[in-house]
Amino acid sequence: MRDWSSLLLLGFGAAVALVGCKSPAHESLPEAAVVQSALAALPSARPARPISSEVVAFERSLQAGKLEVAARTLDCPLAFGKGVFGQLTKDAFRLFDGDDFQLLGSEPLEGPRSLLALADGALLAVGATVMLRWEPGTKRPTRLPKPMLLPQARLYPDAQQPDLIWVFDGGLYKGGQSADLSKYRLPGRDAEPAAQSSVLLPETSVAFGLPRFGAFGTTREGVWLYVASGDIQDMGAGVALRVERLSPGGLRLPGLKLAERPRPTWVLPARRLDQSLWVEASGRVTRVLASPTYKQLQAVTLAGRVEAAASGDEGRLLALVEVTGPGPRFELELLNQALAPIARVVLAADAPTGVDGWERVVTENQAVVVAAREPKVAVGGPGRVTIFDAQGRQIFSIPSK
Repeated sequence: MRDWSSLLLLGFGAAVALVGCKSPAHESLPEAAVVQSALAALPSARPARPISSEVVAFERSLQAGKLEVAARTLDCPLAFGKGVFGQLTKDAFRLFDGDDFQLLGSEPLEGPRSLLALADGALLAVGATVMLRWEPGTKRPTRLPKPMLLPQARLYPDAQQPDLIWVFDGGLYKGGQSADLSKYRLPGRDAEPAAQSSVLLPETSVAFGLPRFGAFGTTREGVWLYVASGDIQDMGAGVALRVERLSPGGLRLPGLKLAERPRPTWVLPARRLDQSLWVEASGRVTRVLASPTYKQLQAVTLAGRVEAAASGDEGRLLALVEVTGPGPRFELELLNQALAPIARVVLAADAPTGVDGWERVVTENQAVVVAAREPKVAVGGPGRVTIFDAQGRQIFSIPSK
């Protein structure tokens, strides 16, 4: 049987021939009308066949066996504040009591992107058009303008001042551009909404001078660290690295140059102010001295690939979500400040879909956050959240609705 596409091509050729010849019946018609008339007489194209259930099932089984899902380095939709816990769902910002996790309130938020715990314990939810700051003891959040954010940009709270936030942008490294860090001051609590600008503008920006795709983080006292290769051509796992350092206020500090070693995926606060925890997606955690010189102090190898990582409880607790088996199987591993194992817990997981975009589905509820000054851990996302103590015991489970 002749393929429909062949018939369509032959028919279109006939239509073009009609335009060139112009039979008496079409002599008075414009050329476009002749073509339309000829195409109208052709059989309609066969609609695309839906993917069969057998194909979807086969793809789902293949996806379930894959262990290398992309590491989660996006902004977190969860945060512990002062006496409260926050969650971003698909379309709202929800606030819970920090002790019994009963729902205190919910506010619509278009395009939820990031949730930050500010230095005073307030929570700042960042959406597509506005930011919502929910302070302890208040019943409703304050609406604030948001900065212009590129897709790869990440937001961080200031370690000391509650009215400051920082935006890290990976940069383009074209025409001299590189990764940079910008400081933004939030409008005062007594500022009238009418007096606020529609867009939050930065007070200052600092360029790191290193290529994008590096690892960015902070120490517990607020010193910013950016770890990347010194050359745009050498961004592999085993190359000489450089560490650019900025003070908590954004002033440049002496940088560090490292011997060849894998680049970390996450740079997290450690218990000591001059140290940092470097986590690689491949499953290795290193405690390093980051000031005034660099020195590797300790390293451990984990049971699986790391999907998400966070530290807290003043550097005493490191939480890692790992992919440890087919399914994919996700587990929460807790380590203490000396990187000794505390607990390992199997996490709830979403099944692969069998179609494109399956990685987003299985990982969107695997974000992790640790309370800054309490031994509490939350794992989840817009669909669900589970709260654990420092020993890996489940405290509470929050459904999506």
